[in-house]
Amino acid sequence: MNVEPWSTIGVGSTAPIVPGIQYLLRARGHAVVVDGIYGPATAAAAAAFQTAQGIAPADGIVGPVTWPKLVVPVQQGSTGDAVRAVQQFGLLRWPGDDALVVDGSYGPVTAEHVRFFQESWGLTQDGVAGRETWSFFSTFTPGPQPWALVKVGATQDTNWRVLAAQHLLRAHGATIVADGVFGPVSGQAARAFQQTLRAVEISTTLGQLDWPHLIVAVRQGDHGEAVRALQTLLAGGLAVDGDFGPLTDAAVRSFQQVFFPPADGIAGPQTWHGLMVRLFD
Repeated sequence: MNVEPWSTIGVGSTAPIVPGIQYLLRARGHAVVVDGIYGPATAAAAAAFQTAQGIAPADGIVGPVTWPKLVVPVQQGSTGDAVRAVQQFGLLRWPGDDALVVDGSYGPVTAEHVRFFQESWGLTQDGVAGRETWSFFSTFTPGPQPWALVKVGATQDTNWRVLAAQHLLRAHGATIVADGVFGPVSGQAARAFQQTLRAVEISTTLGQLDWPHLIVAVRQGDHGEAVRALQTLLAGGLAVDGDFGPLTDAAVRSFQQVFFPPADGIAGPQTWHGLMVRLFD
């Protein structure tokens, strides 16, 4: 759950993930129609797949237990319905970008779109649509979106959240250096922080269970590491000085006015999350 935010999909859903499930079921040998509606036929195929895989109960609901077994990893050179499952998301990289063609052929264009998707969520940028990437594909559903990952080996150049993560860990007592390189020491700081929250889902990766506790609501007049974290995420080339002054306030309000009006200048959970994902205005 922390690093793989699998969704749960059942009868009645028309979420964008449904055609992906239907294509994956077809890739697994089940002759379902790809119509984007999770109806009784799709549920029956999912239940048959679960029975074949020894998943109980075989209830036709695709959730965290079923997803990893249903996914078919594909990469450049792959063909077939498992490739179509990826391509049907479109995977736009920016407004006005051309959506992927659903032709079942995993060529360099599909690989490039997948890599962009992976970069957007802090995943391993290998262009392979495997288990990790599919766990984020699975969240193409209405409602709250996942938090991006920060993994050991990431740098500020490859994952724009690294400095924010390091400053926030420092805000919670870590003695790491905020240098933009999320190396083993930063990873151990992440583990130490997780151990203050829970006894399971412990790793060196910051994920879904961590960010809601790691972020700190800040506003004009505040000072410290949480403010520095925020300043690294805001546009405008702000000085990362830990001082939430008028310039930082203006940058927060400008961001909020575009994406989360009305703007109040308070960096709370919605603003933090918005700054850590790729939003199209």
